[in-house]
Amino acid sequence: MSVSRKDWRVLALLAPATFIIVAPFLWLITSSLKTEAEIGASNPFALPNKLMWQNYADAWKIGGFADLIGNSLMNVAGVVLLLLLVCVPAGYVLAKMRFPGREWVFYGFIFGLTIPINAIIIPLYQVLTGLGLIDSLTGVVLAQVSNGAPFGIFLMRSFFVSVPGELSEAAKVDGANHFQILTRVFLPLSMPAVQALVIISALSTWNDFFLPLVVLISPDVQTLPLGLVRFVSTNVTSYHLVFSGTVITFLPVIVLFVLMQRRFTEGLTQGALKG
Repeated sequence: MSVSRKDWRVLALLAPATFIIVAPFLWLITSSLKTEAEIGASNPFALPNKLMWQNYADAWKIGGFADLIGNSLMNVAGVVLLLLLVCVPAGYVLAKMRFPGREWVFYGFIFGLTIPINAIIIPLYQVLTGLGLIDSLTGVVLAQVSNGAPFGIFLMRSFFVSVPGELSEAAKVDGANHFQILTRVFLPLSMPAVQALVIISALSTWNDFFLPLVVLISPDVQTLPLGLVRFVSTNVTSYHLVFSGTVITFLPVIVLFVLMQRRFTEGLTQGALKG
């Protein structure tokens, strides 16, 4: 397949941007496989003489990354599950059910998108303290769900609005209630949007630093971003360990995004076009 001159121009514009984005990650990965002496050498961009995979084993053991990853996985699973349980039914109700004040409820969720979490962190902390949820994964999960629900509801409503009303009317004629219409008719059709919501919420939760920093105190309940900061602060002079720990932190996110990239793009595109 030949490449047109226009395609070459686009590639020429994208190549520098791609290099700027990818180069730091490549440098970080190669540095994580070097010895401490090689990292401090005069040419920091040189390739390692020998791949030091032991750096990852040492960082994994010293930093306690097994426990940190376990906490992060439980955190992500809780947030994703609750967001699906909240956003999918709420999106259906706001898209297909008629009741007084429906538009104002939807505008309330849209307004929630405009409020940064930093602006409400003090009352949020007070609420979690009153409920006894500070320093617990349950508390940070609920805080992250409340922060992500407005976008999730907006995304699901945008998709459900596009589903023809004839489908729900036909299901009602057959005797289906709203729950059956949602689970048997709308949910199978909305899988691209659901997958996009899962990926977005999983990535943002995995990388979230601010809310876990506020809610989680004890090291045994901290998530991976917090654990990485603690690990770096205690090994600040051991660059090979710091680089290896950083790669351990972001590598699962990159793998997830690469594997789910097409479904992620399809879900956002369909939600945008049909909204």
